[in-house]
Amino acid sequence: MRSTRSRLGALGVASFGALALGMTAVPAASATPEPAAVVHGLGAATGGHYLDDAGNPVVTVVNAADAAKVRASGLTARVVRYRLDQLTQVKQHLDATGGVPSAGWGIDVAHNQVVVDVYDATPQAPKDRLLDTVRQYGDMVRVDHHPGALSLFIKGGDEISNGQAACSNGFNVEKGGQKLLLSAGHCEKLGGGGPWNGGNTVDAVFPTEDNMLVENASGEGPSEINDGTQITEFADATVGEQMKRAGRTSGVTSGTVTKVDYTFEAEGYTVYHEFCTTAHSDHGDSGGPAYDGGKGLGTLSGGDTSTSCFFPATLSAQRYGVTLPQS
Repeated sequence: MRSTRSRLGALGVASFGALALGMTAVPAASATPEPAAVVHGLGAATGGHYLDDAGNPVVTVVNAADAAKVRASGLTARVVRYRLDQLTQVKQHLDATGGVPSAGWGIDVAHNQVVVDVYDATPQAPKDRLLDTVRQYGDMVRVDHHPGALSLFIKGGDEISNGQAACSNGFNVEKGGQKLLLSAGHCEKLGGGGPWNGGNTVDAVFPTEDNMLVENASGEGPSEINDGTQITEFADATVGEQMKRAGRTSGVTSGTVTKVDYTFEAEGYTVYHEFCTTAHSDHGDSGGPAYDGGKGLGTLSGGDTSTSCFFPATLSAQRYGVTLPQS
């Protein structure tokens, strides 16, 4: 086992932690635009964009005229029933009703729906109220039932430890020349506080958000995951995107982004704006990174045996004003 200093230096990770009415593909134009830019240009007449099984971008639209615009840009167009702002309004309505223990909801752009997840452990009375609420939206909402419970992944593990609890470093970052670690805020709030591996906690936000900034006492902080992946930017996750995550308990696993702008409640705490994936993780992996090649996507909050949810790194970097190391 490597020393704490070498582990933290070499990692940006530590360990703990058919609603389609038509689809058309055309040959790529000589300069294919970014799908996000195309979506922005369409204004409200879009359901967003996602990546298909082959990793190609698909822009969803609500009328044939806008589908033609997308095709003319060189991208694949898919006509759907609902605009992204309509789905977002439904999701925000659910947010306003309050958290439901061991339940969550977010936007599945690929299926043009809001997805509501309920578990065996979701108490019956609030579950019934939640399901009564979503029925008014018809096929705008899909309800998925799961065994077990949602939980926050904080138990066990090592790497960044305060002597009482252990989590993972997500990404090495810096601010004003100071080397810092970006991880999960619930580690600080539920784990008894820092210091973590000798580094004092600079700030932590949990619940609502889930992020933590800690001094990197090792003095080493390359922009790198412990599988050797170099992180060159923070980026937002996209439904359909293939990704990896790293952590002490589960090692490096891979999956697909399934939902964005996800709200869930676990263990009495509600977190917003997460994205969820099919990558496996477990207790001991909390705070560890989600990434797609050189793109850092987020830090692990929790999930279940087949779902891992992450707080977006773009939002954490904006909150704390940090950047990735330049060398």
